[in-house]
Amino acid sequence: MKQKNKTAAARRQAPTTIKTKEKKCMVEYIAVNLFCLFVFLAFGYVAVMSFFQTSTIDPTKYVSEKILFQSDYIPLNFLVTFLIFLFIFAMRRFYDFFAKVNLRIMEIALAVFVITLGFIWIFNVRSIPAADSQNIFEAATDAAKDNYKSMQNHTAFYNSDFYNGYSYFHFYPFQLGFVFICELIYRVFGTDSSMPVQVINVLCVAATYYALARLSFLLFKKRSVEFITILLLAVCFQPILFCTFVYGNIIGMCCAVWASLLLVKYFQTGKWLWAAVSGVLLVLATLAKYNNMIYLAAFVIMLIIHIFRDKKWQSAAIAAAMVIAVLLSNSAVIGMYEQRSGTDFEDGVPQTMYLDMGLSESYMAPGWYSTSTEDPVTKRRLPVGKQAYLDYYLDPKLRGKQDVKISDANEKVRKHIDSRMEVFSDDPDYMMDFFSKKILSQWNEPTFESIWVSRVKQHTATEEQKTKFKSDVVNSEQMKGLTQSVYFKSTGQVLELHFNLYMQIVYAMFAAGIYLMFINKRTGIETVLLPLVLLGAFGYHLLFEGKSQYILSYIPLLIPTAAYAFSVMLGGKYEGVKKILAKINHIPNRYND
Repeated sequence: MKQKNKTAAARRQAPTTIKTKEKKCMVEYIAVNLFCLFVFLAFGYVAVMSFFQTSTIDPTKYVSEKILFQSDYIPLNFLVTFLIFLFIFAMRRFYDFFAKVNLRIMEIALAVFVITLGFIWIFNVRSIPAADSQNIFEAATDAAKDNYKSMQNHTAFYNSDFYNGYSYFHFYPFQLGFVFICELIYRVFGTDSSMPVQVINVLCVAATYYALARLSFLLFKKRSVEFITILLLAVCFQPILFCTFVYGNIIGMCCAVWASLLLVKYFQTGKWLWAAVSGVLLVLATLAKYNNMIYLAAFVIMLIIHIFRDKKWQSAAIAAAMVIAVLLSNSAVIGMYEQRSGTDFEDGVPQTMYLDMGLSESYMAPGWYSTSTEDPVTKRRLPVGKQAYLDYYLDPKLRGKQDVKISDANEKVRKHIDSRMEVFSDDPDYMMDFFSKKILSQWNEPTFESIWVSRVKQHTATEEQKTKFKSDVVNSEQMKGLTQSVYFKSTGQVLELHFNLYMQIVYAMFAAGIYLMFINKRTGIETVLLPLVLLGAFGYHLLFEGKSQYILSYIPLLIPTAAYAFSVMLGGKYEGVKKILAKINHIPNRYND
């Protein structure tokens, strides 16, 4: 047993560098470093801007998610940054500690810590689904009881008046993937409330953090990197607060991160079984949240590069299998519910509608959700994005005309996209301002709406509250204790300050980590996999509909690379700095005798 423990310890400590081939693959070298350049430029911009301003939700228009662009108190930001770096250099004397600490215990402790905080939060908040999440909750709980009326057109279902009797899934059939996952959960744990999904959300955040800790060691083969990753994850509270949201973000994030971990294992070992399980998890990730197709794109790109690097032609088959499995699984789930409910869901809102919104002004922030925009000539409000599609179903005047088709809505949207591109080309200054604000409204809103998603909802009343307010539900103002303090008092203010300073440091260190990976020749398909996912997310939400809550599930992906930058700083020799200091010390002091 003692020998086995020594072997395990040795395996955790060595090698100290990523195993590389003597002959560098030029395809990998050019591709991953090109990706790193774009990632560095994108997140370097966010890192710099985060020191000078912060995007916040307007407290006077909190429910409507209006974003304010506020200047930061710059001296405080630089003071905190200076103190953190001072702390890093002070920690250098304890560098040997990283070689002795039991990382397995720290991984488990991190998971337990996250679960504890998550359970405290969700059981205090007792959030009730609303809007899209309520449509999903209703459909999933009904399906768990073999009732599919909420999926059928012109029946009684949540918000049916808004959709003019057409099923919610007639417009958004991609949401049926998460309905399927929720149906399985509610069949096991009951349909009385959404709490089973919230509990699973908490467990998924813990599992995500555990996977990222393990992945950080796999990528950089340094105990100090995993140690710092664990510390940074332990104070990344936004995903924990987000667990009240009964949506596919958290479950999808968990499955996608574990899929990434197993794909890295495949790259490092060549064992196809790791890739197979990775593919299964990727299917679950895209069912839970269709935007996780970004991971699929990153996986396929890296698998193609892997073919050239290691001459593993099986990677081509794995990439093809992942694409087919993801596309077929989503289609199969939609087909299953069509067969069960006897409804044709059609194709739903096309992606061009989301692109139209992403290029349009919005009362929230540039490129956020919008239903209309002002015609520059007539000054009339014109429908944009999803609303242009919905109008053909919701407007009784249009619905009664036989010659009105959905293709007309598509044509209208394409024309509006063309007109927006003309505006951008005619006024480059406006274009830069638009996309700058769109980027910062999403990536530099440091709460990522993790508190907003429950504060704007109703909450299940306790027995005491039922007696006091004569209702089974209460609003946020009627909550007490921790929830009230986070929503309206000092705890929430401290959290927002923490989020702001925390994200400044994480962005700065992530950008530094990308640069250090390049100059230290640590870039490869393994270490650049997560940054490529982040680049895909950055590009997608730069163009398509944006919201800061959409960014939340990508934030933990920054941490392994940021931890690598911290580790390099801790382990640096700084010979040049030492020489300069030595020269300074040799300058004669005229006040000495």
